[in-house]
Amino acid sequence: MTPGSLLTRTKQWLRRNDIRISKQLGQHFLVDEQVLERIIKYSDLSQDEQVLEIGTGNGLLTQALAEHVQQVFTIEKDIKLYQVLSNELGSIKQITLIQGDATKIEWPQTDKLVANLPYSISSPVLFRIFESKIPSAILMLQKEFGERLTAQPNTKQYGRLTVMAAYHSMVELLEVVEPEAFYPPPAVSSALVRVIRKDHPKFLVKDQILFGQLVIALFNQRRKKIRTPLKAFLGEDEFQQLQDEIAWLDQRVETLNPEQLAEIANIIYEERST
Repeated sequence: MTPGSLLTRTKQWLRRNDIRISKQLGQHFLVDEQVLERIIKYSDLSQDEQVLEIGTGNGLLTQALAEHVQQVFTIEKDIKLYQVLSNELGSIKQITLIQGDATKIEWPQTDKLVANLPYSISSPVLFRIFESKIPSAILMLQKEFGERLTAQPNTKQYGRLTVMAAYHSMVELLEVVEPEAFYPPPAVSSALVRVIRKDHPKFLVKDQILFGQLVIALFNQRRKKIRTPLKAFLGEDEFQQLQDEIAWLDQRVETLNPEQLAEIANIIYEERST
């Protein structure tokens, strides 16, 4: 089956079921069979696994996943889509459809997550992956978002998201996917990324909440030298107590790697614990 035939099938399916594509929900249905096949290949699935999908969409990825695993749990927010898909896929024992907002409802525990995500929920879903016990994910994201996940210090894309992803996971950008792979085509390119969650992060953070708060505060002034946003974060008195222990006060925030930012957070934690 050619990519064009999936596009034709999707258009006919939308008309037949009187489904209007929702811009508000960021709906862009995957209609390129070759991309679909590569997602399955990247996912490295086995018949004894259970997989979570976020955004059932036109159901094509859902059905492809179901051919390779024991069970697919797929979450769809759009009530009309959920109703249509329940009628069409409900009899397939390998598929369990769930209606709800994937950023809010509880996720079933699965072996992997595979999803063509609406761009608007990429960040909350990613942070939920970090907090979950799901070992790995294959995600279709906005290309710019994928580049931010894998960026290096002192680049435009490097920021809070990069730092937190580096702490919680290993991220690999697998390929860029052009807009024509979707219906309707988005205005920008997409990227497939692999996220492998770390049970034991490669660098030490003594207080994750403090680390997260510090990273947010610093990257709000990413081009400033560290001392400026750090003083605002700590207050004058605490900053004076700690400044001699921090080696990078005259470097810009965006030049520090995740390990250095973690070390600053750990210095603050140790001082507050004494």
